[in-house]
Amino acid sequence: MIAFAEESGLQFGQPWWLALGLVVCVAITLFYRKFDRRRQSDLEKMAHARFLPLLFAGDSPQRRRLKRVLWISAIGLCFTALARPQMGYEFREVRRRGIDLLFALDTSQSMLADDLTPNRLDRARLGIHDFVDRLEGDRIGLIPFAGSAYALCPLTLDYDAFRESLQVINTQMIPHQGTDLASAIQEAERLFEENQNNQRILVLITDGEDLQGDVLDAAKKAHEKGMVIYTVGVGNPEGSTIPVQFQNGRRDVMRDQKGEVVRTKLDESTLKKIAETTKGLYVPLGRGAEGLNTIYQEKLRLMPKTDLNQRMEKIPLEQFVWPLALAVFLLLVEFFLSDRKRISSRQALSGWTLAIIVTAALSYPLPAQTAETVSYNRGTEAYQRGEFVEATDHLRESLHTPDLELQQRAYYNLGNALYRLGQQVQQQEPETTVKRWQDSIKAYEDALALRGDDDDARYNCDLVKKKLEELQQQQQQQNPQDQQNKDQQEQEKKEQEQQEKEKQEQEQKDSQEQSGEEQKQESKEGKEEDAKEQGKEENGETQEEKGEPKESQEAPQEPSENEGKEQGQQEASPAQAREMTAEEAKQLLESLRHEERRVIPFPQRRDGKSDNTTKGKTW
Repeated sequence: MIAFAEESGLQFGQPWWLALGLVVCVAITLFYRKFDRRRQSDLEKMAHARFLPLLFAGDSPQRRRLKRVLWISAIGLCFTALARPQMGYEFREVRRRGIDLLFALDTSQSMLADDLTPNRLDRARLGIHDFVDRLEGDRIGLIPFAGSAYALCPLTLDYDAFRESLQVINTQMIPHQGTDLASAIQEAERLFEENQNNQRILVLITDGEDLQGDVLDAAKKAHEKGMVIYTVGVGNPEGSTIPVQFQNGRRDVMRDQKGEVVRTKLDESTLKKIAETTKGLYVPLGRGAEGLNTIYQEKLRLMPKTDLNQRMEKIPLEQFVWPLALAVFLLLVEFFLSDRKRISSRQALSGWTLAIIVTAALSYPLPAQTAETVSYNRGTEAYQRGEFVEATDHLRESLHTPDLELQQRAYYNLGNALYRLGQQVQQQEPETTVKRWQDSIKAYEDALALRGDDDDARYNCDLVKKKLEELQQQQQQQNPQDQQNKDQQEQEKKEQEQQEKEKQEQEQKDSQEQSGEEQKQESKEGKEEDAKEQGKEENGETQEEKGEPKESQEAPQEPSENEGKEQGQQEASPAQAREMTAEEAKQLLESLRHEERRVIPFPQRRDGKSDNTTKGKTW
């Protein structure tokens, strides 16, 4: 192998590693800055700022910063090495073993048929890409053809150049339209003549519609010169339309001069005859380019290889060793570099003394929290979480503390929690909101009573009062009829209670009057009965003394009409009537009052006295 170097500029084989390395270095830098701020904040909490220089007298911020710069630079150099820096070239003579392989690809309008996805031409192009990836050391070339053919990519070992040529193929690159298979075979024969002493393989990829020339005669002549043709059929034997897109964006199918739709069919018979004439093989392309895979596995893979001395290849020189070595050197320097500076023994003693004092202060146990303090802390935590009911309960418990400062803060936070509770049910239960806001105002006022200069409590108190007034006015505006009905109901209730009270007083008064009359009547009747009994006794004694006979017992006789009336009057006399009880008299008066009847005067008896009986009962 002959090699020599050539100067060239710096380039990178995989430059995207540089972008990734930059992102990583920036992220590490931001992490260090955040770490320093957090460290400084923790130190200020541990000790006063004026004591920190004594505690960290041996610390060197400059050395620590230098160590970080070395560390980040080493990481950046590692990513630079991964990007494969290259500088200069060398040429190497490459000896290969392989065959000469030409691809003849049909670029006529019929290859735009969409019976294969996305169309015949694109499917054939993708199949050739996959086929070339399997080749090693074989020279390949490309011949596009339609009504004529030409060599787009001569036989070469530069597979990248072949792929670029394959990518630019389209149906417009050959102005002479049609399908001339013979011209493709003749152009392949010309290229093979320029490169002697190797196998000659032509892969003809087309839909088989030979519209010009005598393809079989051309195939026989090529076979006589050692060419083997493998034909690959693209499309559907049943035929398919050819889509056409006009400049105005309208899409249609290809039509002939008479306006009829043109259908293109796969001519397998012609392709099979070409393959048989040249001792080759015919295969359909298939939807996944299976035909090309069959040609490679069954034919090309088994062919003997020929030594090829193509040309000197230009190979870039890799320079990744230099940034990698520099990265290792920086890591070693960072490892052995100390981040502390030398200090005097006096400074060290002062620092150790202060460190011992700070450690003892930090280890000194803090006073235990009281139950009220715990309740206050739980209440504030619940308020921050939005659990206002729990916050209210804990803050009420913390009000029992003897610490007036804590009690004032508890009242203030309680007012906030009560306001939030009322705000949650403002739309659904405005009455509950009014009550809770009133309690909130009371809590703010208690907080102001403990500390009158609390501007926050005063502002919140005024705000809640204003909110409460607006809510009450809104309720009055929204429900005037309900308020009127409510006042009317209360007035009716008062009138009904007043009537019941007057009724009870009247009944009590009537009962007392009835009781007095009954007592007078009873006393009068008692006196009359005593007088009668006394008279009877005197008459009895007189008759007994006189010795008058008693009246004889006679049979009873029917009473006359006058006698019946007199008898009825006697039965209804007061002496024979039963007295009415107090309850019955009360019911009678009640029925007379409700029926609004006029009291009928007492009937006169025969003896001229008033009859105060009703239904045989005195009242």
